[in-house]
Amino acid sequence: MHQQDNSNPQPQSSTQDDKAFAALQTELEQTQAKLDEMMNISKHALADLQNYKKRTEEEKAAFISFAGAEIVSAILPSLSNFERALAHDPKDAEWAKGVEQIYRQLTNELEKRGLTAITAKGQKFDPRLHEALMTAPGEKDLVLDELEKGWMLGDRVIKPTRVMVGNGEPMQTKPATNVDASGQAK
Repeated sequence: MHQQDNSNPQPQSSTQDDKAFAALQTELEQTQAKLDEMMNISKHALADLQNYKKRTEEEKAAFISFAGAEIVSAILPSLSNFERALAHDPKDAEWAKGVEQIYRQLTNELEKRGLTAITAKGQKFDPRLHEALMTAPGEKDLVLDELEKGWMLGDRVIKPTRVMVGNGEPMQTKPATNVDASGQAK
């Protein structure tokens, strides 16, 4: 008769299968860890790219705004000269009308591009918007007069309004005198 080998080959095979399974499980865990690491790197790189794009767009917008402000700043003295010319009584009405039309056209174009005049007279003095050139009796820190117009481009001050500001001293009133047509007191 033939005798069977009782050496139990199955348990040995099971042990080999367990070792192979454990090795595959370890390899799978290592691969999953590497995948997770690569996913994190990918997410960070994508976030960095999005932040870079956002930052460059903001820098581009700031550069364009700055360039526009520089151009407008160069034009503002001419605008002020137009205002001075229009303040005088011209001898030639047609010439004055032409100058006024050019002034209006120029200011309209600049306003379309975000230029706005700074309101000053009657406002509380604001050093971000106004430049005090002189003081006079009147309510403290109240802009009494606008000496030269100021301008903003968007929310940026291009040129502060030059103003006269109240110093807090009471305004002095001169006593009324009766004067005749020749300028003599009665």
